[in-house]
Amino acid sequence: FASEAVYDIVPDMITCAKGLTSGYLPLGACIISDAVMQRIAEADGDDVFYNGYTYSGHPVSCAAALKNIEIMEREDILGHVRRMTPVFQARLAAIKHKFPIVGDVRGDGLLGCIECRPDLAQESYEAHLKFGQKLDDACEAMGLLLRPFGNMAVFSPPLIISEAQIHEMFDIMEQGLTQVSEDYDA
Repeated sequence: FASEAVYDIVPDMITCAKGLTSGYLPLGACIISDAVMQRIAEADGDDVFYNGYTYSGHPVSCAAALKNIEIMEREDILGHVRRMTPVFQARLAAIKHKFPIVGDVRGDGLLGCIECRPDLAQESYEAHLKFGQKLDDACEAMGLLLRPFGNMAVFSPPLIISEAQIHEMFDIMEQGLTQVSEDYDA
């Protein structure tokens, strides 16, 4: 969905899943452009696009998706995300300058990533790749789960997170970074 905003590309097809139902039930979708849809609509004979199998368009999953979209619109979830994004991104950006172990931070909306700066003079590359897991372990002990990914820790809180919860999350992350930094400096 970021193809236009980030890459200035208008795709012919976008595949998506999970978020349609907020993960309550499995459902995937393929969103296609009008141009592609027109070609499908004009097809005949052997070119017909066959669909409607027993594993597609399941009514329960589709009903869950419709209700999920209704709730997101009614509760203005995307508006809430837009209001929380500056707070989230400001706290994320501040981490880069507080901890020498952090090489980079990046994010968009309520998605974030902290990347460890390699210090190959003091550690092996293999040890460097354990940063994400070390940070996750330190934060998990304080009640915060991150997604370790090599030398990175990735996180995406619930879309309904409050400003106070954002500050609590980053406070825990900073405590975790302090612990991990001490381990690296030891």
